Amino acid sequence: MAFDSRLPAAYQEEGPVVTVLGSDHLVTFDYAEPSPIMLFAQRWWRRTVTLLKVGVVVGAVAAYPIMTVASNRIDDSAIEITGQNWTLPEVGVSIVKIARELEGAGWAGDRANWHPQARLTAMPAWQSATAEALSRHTSMLADLTTQGEEVDSDLKAAARLLSGVEGEDMRPRLTAAAEALNRYDSRAGRGLAATPDKLAKLQAQAVLFADWAEADRIDLSVQINQDIVEWPASRTDIETFYGAKARAHVAQQMLVAARLSEPRLARLPAVSAAFDRAELAWGRAAQMKPLVVSNQSGDGPFMANHLASIGFHLGEAQDASRNLADLLGEVPEGALENIASLETRLAAAP
Repeated sequence: MAFDSRLPAAYQEEGPVVTVLGSDHLVTFDYAEPSPIMLFAQRWWRRTVTLLKVGVVVGAVAAYPIMTVASNRIDDSAIEITGQNWTLPEVGVSIVKIARELEGAGWAGDRANWHPQARLTAMPAWQSATAEALSRHTSMLADLTTQGEEVDSDLKAAARLLSGVEGEDMRPRLTAAAEALNRYDSRAGRGLAATPDKLAKLQAQAVLFADWAEADRIDLSVQINQDIVEWPASRTDIETFYGAKARAHVAQQMLVAARLSEPRLARLPAVSAAFDRAELAWGRAAQMKPLVVSNQSGDGPFMANHLASIGFHLGEAQDASRNLADLLGEVPEGALENIASLETRLAAAP
């Protein structure tokens, strides 16, 4: 062969050298044992891997419910508009409420089916009732500012946008409604839009809120007196409860804002006391915070009937609102202006 000349001569003549090892050259491992440290490490490594696998599975299964619970955020705290220059404080409350829902937890009704908030019941009911209440309140303001047959375009648009349309996203509608309300308030501040009479507005608000309480009490009564009651409450029970709570919160905050914007009401003792009673009653309904809504028998050993509880508070709120409306209707025309002129004279007196 051509490449034989390159091989070592010894290899060509004798072939490869093979050394045969005898048994005396081998090391016997009959009595060898694995290291206890390595056995311990091996066991714990297997257990750690198994635990990690189980943890991943459990975490994947539990993550969605946890995210669903964490996304249920209902903000029923007080709305602060003091220090803000609103021509109508009720408009300021409406805009702040809209901004709080959109920029806080977000609008649950707009979420895709896979989103955790799409599985909620309380928060969508709260937000839907809030938008409906603001729409009805804005519509009331539009009626009070109507000149002839002409309704203010911004108030009319805001009321329509807040009412919502089934199947349509609410975020753009709410944003447009807030912009329309802001435009109206800005025009009203410059004298370019009509504003309602203060006493007429307060009286109309009290009547509207009393109507809300009456309607909610009827709905709550229907749910409480169902022949078959789910444990601890049905989906409709939860929606009814949080709808009533949302309207109560709007009513309370509107009353607080209206009273702060008209300090002269404090000079009318009967009206001031009626305001106190109405704010307190609506506040009790608005601030109910059950961990789990229950519609069980009121004499049960464990579960309360939250629908009956909020219905009781709404009964007090309804009576207080009716009483407030009656007292405001009895205030003589021009009484607030007379109080203002009296206070001016007293301040100018030496």
